[in-house]
Amino acid sequence: MKYVQLIEDLMQFYASGEFSSEAVQGKNEFYEFAGIFDEQSQNFDLKMAQFTDWYIFSRPLSNFKKTPIQHLVEKRPFRIAEEDEVYYRNMSHTRYSLFEFLKFKGRDLYVCDLFSQYKHTIKDSPVTFGFVHEELFHGRLIPHEDSFVFTPAFCFHPPEATKFVLSEVKKVTKLPESEQAEAREKLLMRLFRMRSKFEQYRHVGIQEIYSNDSKIRV
Repeated sequence: MKYVQLIEDLMQFYASGEFSSEAVQGKNEFYEFAGIFDEQSQNFDLKMAQFTDWYIFSRPLSNFKKTPIQHLVEKRPFRIAEEDEVYYRNMSHTRYSLFEFLKFKGRDLYVCDLFSQYKHTIKDSPVTFGFVHEELFHGRLIPHEDSFVFTPAFCFHPPEATKFVLSEVKKVTKLPESEQAEAREKLLMRLFRMRSKFEQYRHVGIQEIYSNDSKIRV
């Protein structure tokens, strides 16, 4: 998929040269809430995809106060091939949200955005496995032609956490519209931290992690 390669290219650019120290700082920040990368872990590739997604699309660069994708579109620090213009423009309009898997119809993936209740169709989805009705998941949608594509950085929540997750989503949707975008981002990050802690503390009951009163710092 074209977007995967372009995201990898962006990561290489914004992790080298004048941005090399920025990438180190970003990785250390990511370690704090997602845990250290274990190259022997079966989740290593997913962790790397999650870090890349967060670094490129969510984390502002220290000296520019813009995310790498915003910085690229506005400052053009390198030459962009004409045929890639539309892809980078699409990537600057992503939506990071929490989704419920609805169904597959052929190769088309149907999901529901839990914050807006908008139903999206990902036509001819390159990802056709791993989705189950019982697991809510984070994902980042990129608009593409008359459909969307997901970046590879999924984060699935265990079924036992669904009730808590939905209750927190409901709190955000009840806020004034002007406050919802910021509250949504904060909740998504907090839920991502909870999922990471769930992996780290397998001996702790899930209700002790997915909780507003958890004794484990998330």
